[in-house]
Formats: sequence, structure tokens, C-alpha cells
Amino acid sequence: RAEITCASEMKGRTLFKSPLPSNHVSDASSSAGAGATHRLYQVWRGRNKFLCGGRCIFGPDANSIYLSVSLIMTPLALFVAFVSFRLAELMGKPLGPFIPRTAMAVGAFDLIVLVLTSGRDPGIVPRNTKPPDPEDLQLDGMASPMAGAPSSGTLPPTRDVYVNGMVVKVKYCHTCMLYRPPRCSHCSVCNNCVERFDHHCPWVGQCIACREITGSSSCSSRRRRSFASTCSCSAG
Repeated sequence: RAEITCASEMKGRTLFKSPLPSNHVSDASSSAGAGATHRLYQVWRGRNKFLCGGRCIFGPDANSIYLSVSLIMTPLALFVAFVSFRLAELMGKPLGPFIPRTAMAVGAFDLIVLVLTSGRDPGIVPRNTKPPDPEDLQLDGMASPMAGAPSSGTLPPTRDVYVNGMVVKVKYCHTCMLYRPPRCSHCSVCNNCVERFDHHCPWVGQCIACREITGSSSCSSRRRRSFASTCSCSAG
């Protein structure tokens, strides 16, 4: 099989990451002023909502978190008000006073985890500003079109890439204009490609994916290793 070269050798282009959308920046800057600058969340193409200057990213249905909070806090408040103190009296000291405190601590912890899950990046893969060049994909056998693929000059719907010495078939996303990394899917609700996408949870209004499942630090390191493995040289 043909060897796979690093994305850095492909004329400085990458398949899975992209710079700030230049066409959106130019359109926005023309309306706001020639010298205006815009951050990425201000020209975001997905359906996400942003708070705190782009530091918190929510799904388009993030308002459902109010329903989730009410379903959690209502029974908790009833338990603390009518049950926990009576249990504390029955148990007496020293364990009795810890019952209402523990219930309130668990409720506060649930709220914190709920907000963190709903308001952070689940592992969105940045979309490209334009489709990859088919000629660049075909350098050194990078592109592996499936049988019956379109003629030369167009992008094949699938490609074969090497990940840890194994051949993995990746699909092209016409919305994000990129070949999705392995185990990546496009969320129809948020309109983004999300790595290790599991589902879009309506209770938190966010995708449940890489960072929600395993944590942001381990997810980031795994994304770097996966991308480096995909772009590394390996013989078939």
C-alpha cells in the first residue's frame, strides 16, 4: 500500500483543523467597519450559543437545562425540608446532622456537573473554510476512493487512512468540508462534527462526546495522538 505522509508536508494544510473562516470574517468586518476584529465564536457557523465572551459554549436547545434543574432540585428540596431533618432527629448525634448536609451537598454537586456538561466544548472538530484540494489528497496515495467514486478532480465520499497500523475508512462531511476523524460523527442538532460522538442529550442541551465522557485533558491528548497516527508515515 502507499505510504501516508504528514499533513504538515501537504503544503501546510490539514484535514481536520482549519483557521478562522476568512469569508465570514470579511463579511462581518465589512458591516461593522474595516478595522474591526472578530473572535471565532462571533463568526461561528454552527447553531451553538456562547456566553462569557465565548468561554462557555451551549447547544441550541440549552434552555432545557432549566427543566433538568427543576426536576433535580424539586424532589431534593422536598426531601431536605420534610424528611432529612426527621431522619436526623431519629438517628441523633453524631451522624444525624450530616443527613441534610449531605443531601444539600449532593444537590450542589449535581448542579455544578450539569452546568459544566452543558457549557463546555464536547469535542467539536473545527470545520474547513473550503473543501480540500483533491490533488493534495492524492499526493503519495493519501486519497483512497471507494469503488465507483467520482472522476478525477472531485472528492471521494470515503477514504482509507492508517491509524496505528490499521486501515480505517473515514467519510467526507459536506457541511464541515472535511474528512471526519475516526469515531467522529456530525450532530444534526448543533450542526458540528464532534469527535467520539455518542448522542445529543436534550436534558443538558449539549452533545455527549469525547470531553463529556473522558474529561477534557485526556480527550485532548487522545485527539493529538489520533491525528498524529493518521498523518504519520506507515507502509501497507
